[in-house]
Amino acid sequence: MRSIEETPFLVRTVRQQDLAPLSDVLASSFHGQEGWMRWLYPLLKAGIYEDLRSRLLTRGPHYACLAAVRPTPQNRITPAEVGQSPQAALGLLTKQEDALLGTVEVALKTPPLLQPWSHKYVYISNLAVKAECRRQGIAQQLLYTCERVAVDWGFSDLYLHVLENNHTARRLYWKVGYRVQRIDVNPLSLMLGQPRQLFLRKQLK
Repeated sequence: MRSIEETPFLVRTVRQQDLAPLSDVLASSFHGQEGWMRWLYPLLKAGIYEDLRSRLLTRGPHYACLAAVRPTPQNRITPAEVGQSPQAALGLLTKQEDALLGTVEVALKTPPLLQPWSHKYVYISNLAVKAECRRQGIAQQLLYTCERVAVDWGFSDLYLHVLENNHTARRLYWKVGYRVQRIDVNPLSLMLGQPRQLFLRKQLK
């Protein structure tokens, strides 16, 4: 097992000062900047920032926004500090400012009234990693941290959506144990030729 000093990145909860770089990671991951979209990009990024800020301000006990960060050397937690803090031992804390590499949100959701099942469930959203930091295990570690959060909340399942044509994300989710629970069909999306959404589930051991 790697020591804290050897770990290339850590996962911790998001702080207020993370919002600007986090918004940039999300905007660049989900929105292109080619052609006329480059004019809308600043507005999209500002909207993401405000949405995140609002969720952080109003968050309840079953919401978490996580960040994968690369601590600068002076900000690394020492082995002595790990022993003093359970959160540090889980990799959820670092000192001061770090380089933000990726993010994910996890929250308890209530199904819509028309769903055939009515129990609340833990849902993952907005998983994103900086383009230059992908294929380094960051997204996988963020997902594993979400599992620990779900278990801490007393749940044994996790759910998320992925677009049917997002083959890279689907391979990642399959690799870490997610399977298709159902295919969500939106008639308007079908008319517009948009891909379907797959609703995935992972049962935690």
